[in-house]
Amino acid sequence: MSNSQNPFVNSFTQLLTVQNNQLSLAQILLLIGSLFIVYVVPSYMFPLIDMDEGAYAAVSREMFINGTWLSTMLNGEPFFHKPALMYWTQSIGLLIFGEARFAYRFPSLIAFFIWLYVSYQFVKKYLDINTAWSFLWISIFAVGSIISFKAAIPDAWLILFISLGIYKAYDYLVDADEKALLWAFVWTGFGILAKGPIAFVVVAGSLFFYLLIAKNWSLLFKTILHWKGWLAMLVVVLPWYLLQVYLYGQQFLDEFFGVHNVGRFMNAMESHSGGVFYYVIDMLLLSLPFVSILVLAIVPWFKASKQASIERMMLVWFLLVLIFFTIAATKLPHYLMYGVPPVLIMMAYYLQQQTPKWGMGVALIGFAALLIALPLGLEQASANQKDIFYQETLKEASLFLPELYYIWIGLLILTGLVLIAKKWDKMVQVFLAGLISALSFNYAMIAYAMNLQQEPIVAAANFVKENKLKVVTCCIQMPSFNIEAQQFTPMRKPKAGEIAFGKRYELERKFSKVEFLFIDRGVAIAKIIEE
Repeated sequence: MSNSQNPFVNSFTQLLTVQNNQLSLAQILLLIGSLFIVYVVPSYMFPLIDMDEGAYAAVSREMFINGTWLSTMLNGEPFFHKPALMYWTQSIGLLIFGEARFAYRFPSLIAFFIWLYVSYQFVKKYLDINTAWSFLWISIFAVGSIISFKAAIPDAWLILFISLGIYKAYDYLVDADEKALLWAFVWTGFGILAKGPIAFVVVAGSLFFYLLIAKNWSLLFKTILHWKGWLAMLVVVLPWYLLQVYLYGQQFLDEFFGVHNVGRFMNAMESHSGGVFYYVIDMLLLSLPFVSILVLAIVPWFKASKQASIERMMLVWFLLVLIFFTIAATKLPHYLMYGVPPVLIMMAYYLQQQTPKWGMGVALIGFAALLIALPLGLEQASANQKDIFYQETLKEASLFLPELYYIWIGLLILTGLVLIAKKWDKMVQVFLAGLISALSFNYAMIAYAMNLQQEPIVAAANFVKENKLKVVTCCIQMPSFNIEAQQFTPMRKPKAGEIAFGKRYELERKFSKVEFLFIDRGVAIAKIIEE
């Protein structure tokens, strides 16, 4: 039976085709259902992953329980990694859902859903509804989105506010509407409150370089001198920052700006470094399974950007982020996500003009090959780990695969082969490749990572909770333990008679005599008998 005679494929093609320049109820329901299984369900199921999710959630929990809304504390100590906006939104999650994992991820999901909506409207306004529709599906299923937009970290809010700032800046360029410029400043201020000065660097830098390249000197100086915008941004930003300086003085300035902003740019923190092509490779991974669309879009995008246009603004935005973080010493994969929205928009735009022939199928088979090799690669990597804890975690990595791990691998390979063989409509290819890739990434790769690293932490926390033990954290950095155990666990050296949560071998090394109450893959709960 040919593709044109296949009633199921034909019906699905029609469902994924925009009719009469508007989305149908069935299309909206398909979007909602996809978001639910790809984002909401995993956010509810999976434990928080350390370090970042665990630490930020523990700070939010402490803020919520103690009512310290203006300070960010972890186990009673100031925690200056990020500004307060994320912790406030996670506190709202706690108010609605109680002490559940989903409470901490709920705000990121809300930010993501808002981002999808405002981006859809922006693309529809300046390009067309078919591009906007394609943008939604590419954005929902891309690996970068799955990593960044459902995690209990500030990145979803930062990406939202950066995008809003640049969308409004472009409205200002097109319509000469000073109200739009004012809103660009306001959204930038919220971005600074979400994660820090990087929001200003990206939004202001994108607008500045766009006008510089266009040699529009009068508008450039008018923008720089727009005092109402500067004032509006400072009204959003200054109250919390000035309060921290008042409360903590030089300590806040040194840690927040000196260590976690300027320090990360100047020095590779926690061994997170990389070469000059780090983010080029990263972009390919973040765009999976749509690498072929990215490759097809690059040349026409660069050519179109020679004229002052939306293509130029999108390119300036992406290149600014790419170059900035390539120069920065600390490199992490999710940093590039601050410049990925314009890439997703351009991928969707140039998808309308050409059809990838087999690339999405090959990407799925490549992903399957990675999943096949992953357990063995982790076991081999255990020999290079200096930390005994990670040696014990990785040396038997193959034993902790999720139940359906190889089923997902088979589904990836089968879908990849079908997409290579069949010449289906491009939107059917995008949906099918994206859905299978996203589900496999969630329920095979991420589930595996959770089993490997977080399962013993959750088990230890459940042991403490069931036995109603009060615990001190020692010799380990796994703050999600606080969330799972639902208690504060001061990080210090425990005294004789106290119960400690930590790495088994570290507890044995640091104390003369301990009584182990719980041990699982190098993680232990122990009573200190002699210091």
